[in-house]
Amino acid sequence: MSQQDTMSLTEQLLANVPDMIYVADSNGQLAWWNDRLREVTGYSDSELAGIDVFELLARKQREAAEAAFGNAGSFSPTETMEFDVITKDGERLPHEFNGGVIELEDETLIVGIGRDVTVRHDREEAIRRQRDELDTLNRISETVYEVIQVVVDAATREEIETVVSERLAASELYRSVWVGRNDPGETVDPYTGVGTVDDFLDRIGGLNDVDWTRHAAKAIETGTVQVIQRISDSELPESVREVAIDMGIESGTAVPVVHRGNVLGVICVYSSRPDAFSDREQAAFRRLGEVIGFCINAVQTERLLLSNTVTELTVRITGSDAFLASASSLSDGPARHEWSTPVSSDPGHYRHYITVAGIDPTAVIDLAAETSPVQSIEHVGENDDGYVFEVVTSDSLLRRLFEAGASPKTMVASDGETTLVVELPGDADTRSVVEAASELYNAELISKRKVERPVSTTNEFYDAVAGELTDRQKAALRHAYFGGYFSWPRDATAEEVAESMEISSPTFHYHIRRAQRTLVEAYLQHLED
Repeated sequence: MSQQDTMSLTEQLLANVPDMIYVADSNGQLAWWNDRLREVTGYSDSELAGIDVFELLARKQREAAEAAFGNAGSFSPTETMEFDVITKDGERLPHEFNGGVIELEDETLIVGIGRDVTVRHDREEAIRRQRDELDTLNRISETVYEVIQVVVDAATREEIETVVSERLAASELYRSVWVGRNDPGETVDPYTGVGTVDDFLDRIGGLNDVDWTRHAAKAIETGTVQVIQRISDSELPESVREVAIDMGIESGTAVPVVHRGNVLGVICVYSSRPDAFSDREQAAFRRLGEVIGFCINAVQTERLLLSNTVTELTVRITGSDAFLASASSLSDGPARHEWSTPVSSDPGHYRHYITVAGIDPTAVIDLAAETSPVQSIEHVGENDDGYVFEVVTSDSLLRRLFEAGASPKTMVASDGETTLVVELPGDADTRSVVEAASELYNAELISKRKVERPVSTTNEFYDAVAGELTDRQKAALRHAYFGGYFSWPRDATAEEVAESMEISSPTFHYHIRRAQRTLVEAYLQHLED
C-alpha cells in the first residue's frame, strides 16, 4: 500500500469514527475536523473553518479548557477532562476530551478527541435519583413508624390527632400538617394541626370559602389517598396557590383515616418538595391512616366499654328517606334494625340486616328501589319477628353514629316513625349524634339520661341462658357434644345421636337447632349489652 493510500485510509477512518476528532493550531483555531464534529455542533464546514475551538464550549468552562489546551503535551493518553459542547441551536451536550501534541513541518498542532457522555450522565443521574429516593423513603418510613409508635399509646382521639400533627410537622420532610374529621356538613374543617405560620389553621379553614373541591373532601368521599404536586404550577384556584406559596408548600397529600371501610377523618400533609408523595410514600401514609383509624376506634370503644356510667339518647326519626320508617308505614308490625357492618370492598357503604313484620317481602323490595340511599336489598329468610332482609346503603346513619363515638342499642320503626336509642361515654359530647341524624333525616332528640351499667357475672349469664332451654334441648346439646357431633370431622352423625337418644332424626334436628339458636341469640345479645 502506497503512502498516499495509507493517508487516504487514515483520513476516512478518522472521518467516520463515532467520536469528534479535530486538529487545532497552537492558538486554538480549527485546522481539520471529522464529520462527527460537524454533525454534533450543527455548524457547516465553512462556519467551522478557522473558528476558535473554545467558542464551541460553555462560556464558564472556556478558561479551564484553555489551560488544559496549553498543557496538552503533559497529559497521559488515558487522562480526560469533561466540558460541555454548545451546539448551534444552543443545546448543551457533555463530552469527555483527551488529546496530544504533534509536530508537523515545524508546526505544533493539537489533536483532540471528544466523546459524547450524555448517556453515561443520564445513567449516573438516574442512579443518584434512585439513591436519593431510597434515602427519602427510608426517612419517610422511619417518620411514619415513629408516629405509629406514639399513636398506639395515646388515650383519646384528640391526643392521637395532636400527636400525629406534631410528629409529622417536626420531620424535615414536611412543612405543615392538619387533621379534619368526617363531620356532618359539606366542608372539611381543620380540627388541629401544626404549620409554619401562626395562623395556619385559620388560613386552611378560610380556603373553604373558595369555590373548589378540596383534596381532603375527595379523600373522605372516596376513602383513597389524594395527591397534588407542583402546586405553584398547578390549576388550583389562584387564591389557593397564593396561600401555599406563601407558606413554602409545593405538594400535598390528603390521607383518609379509615377503620374497617369507615372513613373517620383525614390527615393533610404538605411538603416543600415539588415531587413529594410518590407511590411508595403514598403507600406508607395509607398504612398510617389505617393504623390511626384503628387506634381511634379502639380508644372510643374502650371508653364506652370501661365506662360505668353512659349517656343514653333517644332520637325520633321520620322522613321518606328513612327506609326503616317507610317500611313500617306499609306493614302491620314493626321494622327492626338487627345488625350492621361496613362493606370492605366499597368504602362508605354498609350492609344492614333488618326484620320487617306483617308485610309481603316483595313490597319491601319495591320500596327499597325507590329509596335513594339503598343500593341493594335481598330477602334472606325469616324468624319469629318477621322477614329478614340484607340491605346495602351508600350512606348510613349507623356509620355517622360510629364516627361520633356512639354505640347504637336499638332501632325500631312503627307506623312510619323510627325510635333510635344510642349510648355514649358519660363525658362525650351528645350534640354530634343529633347532628349526624339530622344531616340525613328529620331527627329530634326525645330524651337524654345517665345510665348506670350493671355488671353481669358469668353465673348470671349462664342462668339466663339455661332458663331459655328446654330439657329436651339441653339433652340434645349434651348428647351431640359428648357424642362428637360438633367435632370436625364429625365422630357421629345426626342419625346416630338421635338413635342414642331414642328419638327420630327430624326430632333431634328440631331440638338441636332450637338450642343452637337460643345460644347464639344469647351470645349476640351479650355482645350488645
